Amino acid sequence: MFVGLLCLCAFLLGAVPFALLVVRVCKGIDVRTVGSGNVGATNASRAFASKGGRIGAFLLIYVLDAAKGFAPAWFGPGLQTDAAPMLAAVLMGAAAVLGHVFTPFLGFRGGKGVATATGVLLALDWQITAVALAVFFVVRFASGHVFLGSLALGLALPAAAIGLHPGAAFAERLPVTILCVLLAAFLVWTHRSNLHKHFARRASGAA
Repeated sequence: MFVGLLCLCAFLLGAVPFALLVVRVCKGIDVRTVGSGNVGATNASRAFASKGGRIGAFLLIYVLDAAKGFAPAWFGPGLQTDAAPMLAAVLMGAAAVLGHVFTPFLGFRGGKGVATATGVLLALDWQITAVALAVFFVVRFASGHVFLGSLALGLALPAAAIGLHPGAAFAERLPVTILCVLLAAFLVWTHRSNLHKHFARRASGAA
């Protein structure tokens, strides 16, 4: 039961809406009235007029949201004895991502989970995270779309988890592999509106 309590704490930590707090403190407005209304680093940066302000806000919020995933996955396993450390880290990390996306503080409508997922994977395996982030930057700058980079990051996670650890991915590291697969699918789901708009624009442009 103790690991369940820690997962609840991880969920509530993940639910802290840093994008809303930063924009409200810095600009005095509700980030949900900006751009897409999403409570995440990319949309929150649109509340800032200057390029430097947008970049600074994005980095600050991304780091804060990543920390929400990193902290429970890194420190949580040492606070419990109910589950194996790797499994506990995966469960608490997943709870933090769910908290970010379904924050009870905002009517269960939060961000898309990319930064928090990055923090979780950084705690579990920095090499997987490095590969996924490299893929993100390549796709983001090649396409010009942050959401496509985020989707590529998600899809890179299971590929990196298996490719970097082929002998252990389906053995002792199975919890991490499963988490990477689920995160890839989850990020596609959280970005479904972006995909719909993207393909709709392409279809209208082709017509």
